[in-house]
Amino acid sequence: MAETQKWTGLKVRQTFLDYFEQRGHTIVPSSSVVPHNDPTLLFTNAGMNQFKPIFLGSVAKTDPMSGLKRAADTQKCIRAGGKHNDLDDVGKDSYHHTFFEMLGNWSFGDYFKKEAIEMSWDLLTKVYGLDPDRLYVTYFEGNPEMNLEPDLEAKNLWKSVGVADDHILPGNMKDNFWEMGDQGPCGPCSEVHYDKVGGRNAAHLVNMDDPLVVEIWNNVFIQFDRQADKSLKSLPAKHVDTGMGYERLVSALQNKISNYATDIFTPLFDRIQEVTGARPYTDKYGKDDVDGIDTAYRVVADHIRLLAFSMADGAVPNNEGRGYVVRRVLRRGSRYARKYFNAEIGSFFSKILPALVEQMGHQFPEIVKKQADIKEILDEEEEAFARTLDRGERQFEKYAAAVAKSGGSSLSGADVWRLYDTFGFPEDLTQLMAEERGLTISKAEVDVAREKAREASKSVKEAVQTFAKLNVHQIAELEGNYKLSRADSSAKYQRGDLNAKIALIYTGTGFVQSTTNIPLKSPIGILLDKTNFYAESGGQVADTGRLVIDDVAEFEVLDVQEFGGYILHNGYIEYGALRVGDSVICEYDELRRQYIRNNHTGTHVLNHALREVLGDEINQKGSLVDQDKLRFDFSHKASLSLAELTKVEALSNENIHRNLKVFYKDVDLASAREIEGLRAVFGETYPDPVRVVSIGKDIDEMLKSPKNPEWRKYSVEFCGGTHVEQTNQIKDLIIVEESGIAKGIRRVVAYTGSTAHQAQRVAAQYSERLDALEKLPFGPEKEAEIKAFVQELNQLTISALSKEELRTRFAKVQKDVVDEQKKRTKAELKTAVTAVTDFFAKPENKESKWYVGQLPISANAKAISEVINHFRNKDKERSVYVFGGNESDGVVHGVYVGTNLAAKGITAGQWSAAVSDVIGGKAGGKEPSSQGSGTKPEKLADALACAEEWLSEKLGALKL
Repeated sequence: MAETQKWTGLKVRQTFLDYFEQRGHTIVPSSSVVPHNDPTLLFTNAGMNQFKPIFLGSVAKTDPMSGLKRAADTQKCIRAGGKHNDLDDVGKDSYHHTFFEMLGNWSFGDYFKKEAIEMSWDLLTKVYGLDPDRLYVTYFEGNPEMNLEPDLEAKNLWKSVGVADDHILPGNMKDNFWEMGDQGPCGPCSEVHYDKVGGRNAAHLVNMDDPLVVEIWNNVFIQFDRQADKSLKSLPAKHVDTGMGYERLVSALQNKISNYATDIFTPLFDRIQEVTGARPYTDKYGKDDVDGIDTAYRVVADHIRLLAFSMADGAVPNNEGRGYVVRRVLRRGSRYARKYFNAEIGSFFSKILPALVEQMGHQFPEIVKKQADIKEILDEEEEAFARTLDRGERQFEKYAAAVAKSGGSSLSGADVWRLYDTFGFPEDLTQLMAEERGLTISKAEVDVAREKAREASKSVKEAVQTFAKLNVHQIAELEGNYKLSRADSSAKYQRGDLNAKIALIYTGTGFVQSTTNIPLKSPIGILLDKTNFYAESGGQVADTGRLVIDDVAEFEVLDVQEFGGYILHNGYIEYGALRVGDSVICEYDELRRQYIRNNHTGTHVLNHALREVLGDEINQKGSLVDQDKLRFDFSHKASLSLAELTKVEALSNENIHRNLKVFYKDVDLASAREIEGLRAVFGETYPDPVRVVSIGKDIDEMLKSPKNPEWRKYSVEFCGGTHVEQTNQIKDLIIVEESGIAKGIRRVVAYTGSTAHQAQRVAAQYSERLDALEKLPFGPEKEAEIKAFVQELNQLTISALSKEELRTRFAKVQKDVVDEQKKRTKAELKTAVTAVTDFFAKPENKESKWYVGQLPISANAKAISEVINHFRNKDKERSVYVFGGNESDGVVHGVYVGTNLAAKGITAGQWSAAVSDVIGGKAGGKEPSSQGSGTKPEKLADALACAEEWLSEKLGALKL
């Protein structure tokens, strides 16, 4: 057995990489856990994902991997959604993880079974020092129905390296035959299993889901290609694809029963204990974990790994796809932290994050670089969930109590869906809570409830878009008949929920006291005595969210508008009924609001930068701020040059990264207008007092000496919108578009935050692709890649500066290719003419009057024309029929009928028509010549024969 103290997790990983590097393998960095270029995957879930194009034979020459023969890496993997999902098992056992590392070595048409097996056994037993008696190997037993023979080659190779006969076991298609999909590369695999107990023969426990006998390494031998009819063909190039579970290997080398008892997790456990004050981790499971705290340790430690690495690679929490997986993992972990550690939710995971960065940042520097961003996202998400966690748990308890009272054992699907839709409890979190209470959940019922809710929501959202506005008569009615006070909306600048009372309900035609007689999902408006929702104004879009009375009613807010000081919350009743006087919880969508804040403060930063670069004469002419982007219109006579755009973007980001504080204050209008450099929209009417927003300078200080020229260095504007507290929350600003929208009016569109980062990632990917394209030798593949690149480049939503840079670089590549094409075309013209004139120059051919043949050129129509023109102008008596190209690249052909054959009645049109019948397509031209291209290049040899035979037959007939 290996010495326990010798193998730290860090050393285990590095030893693996060093071993294979010494044996000619290129050490490849781990690919992103977000497979940006593979829409078939939710997350990268295996080490081979990034090498798929090599196995499929679709890797482009421009791809840096195209020349790889041997590779090794440690790949970040996530299995928490989609086909591969270990989320439900995490915490319950000793070896499941949602995030894990997969150590792997690959051979692409280089070595095969012999070398792979020898290296596996050598590394495990001689380098790592694992006891051979604890290792068991499997090989594919064959499948007569699939016409597959047993992989006796692998079995014998394991024997040859010293594995005992009773430790070599056959395995079936499920365990020992790997397939990428229904079609494509596949082959037998050979696994290595480790017995954590030892001192026994554990062969009967292999592949039996025994936690003490686990698979640690799998060698896949890719040697077949599965056809559409399910038959198998041998691949011309055979590959090796291996994967070894890093956490499981460390567990074996440190002589631990559990992966969680290794030094991979102990630094995280220590940090959790430090943050929460909980008892130490004791590695107990099931009933032995009496208080559930060990399970909670495992869940939190596992989940921070997934959260940090997924966010670092661009998976932002949301309600779609992988973003939803990230969100539900965070909420699942938050609930464990609160329930078992009594932790305050809102900044819990970000306190654990530094321990992970310190432990793994050297191997994966992306989490070091993105640490601040990860922390911010974690805190935002936790804060949003924390606001409904208490209420959601109380609501769950009500549902659970109702089930118990009725004698049932299952939560209804409608209740499970409502816990998600109203309180943000993902289905698997509710499932976990139900299990704790001994209750079950019907997934089918939940699916029905979800689909029903989504269909209803879709139709009602369309209806609400045409919701009637409050006109002057209705406003007068509110003031006169109802004596309704205008709502207090000061809370729109505060974070968190608000308790308010319903003042009145609007149906679109009149006011009512209750929704009892209004059908569910019908569009209505709600007026409150106070609100924290932002009503659309000043270019900023309205908030969305909901008004809730727990377990009684829920109103979905889709839009918020202000009419004469009255704020109307437009939407529909999701369930229940509302009445005037009801107290409701006002929940705006905080995460959506945060993106809007970023973009609104970003607009101010951009406005200031534009003024700094273009001068004070520019004035704002309009703006739009939503959750996706910011749009800013301003007066300026000419389009911005690239240098000006560069300065504006750089200055904007400089101020963002200075982490300036954002100040705001209500100031009397006259005093505010005195502040030097203050910006306002020309012609806009402002309230008195007016809200002033300043970035980087205290407004009170400005008011003490308002005419100080120093204030021009800061962004100071009238603004009633919502903003960030510090500019670094914006992260970055990139300009994606600059255009003219009217005479003297320009428009800039920009992204901030995670949207900007996504656009930057896309730009970086295309920059790398262009790097490879520049190095690619001239040829059809480079020409095809250029054609694809130019089409995609025009569609990219990336920084305008990045796009211009890519276009500049790409233009050079295009020019080089065009120059090379011209050079080669010119050479081919000469080659084509020389090939025919050399034929007639030979002594044996000097008296020949015609030539039929294939030229040593590509499918170059110009070269064919050059040959025809040569004989038309310099050798009018002779005739030629020439072909260019090949079966792969296409064929062109052309004929010139000289005076000798023309006098015998031969025409170019007839001759080329006969050839076209064979090679496809049509030929045409003015006598005595004709040219065409073949649609059946595979018939090239037949077309050549046809050209000769047709002429021979014509001349033979003439002799008769």
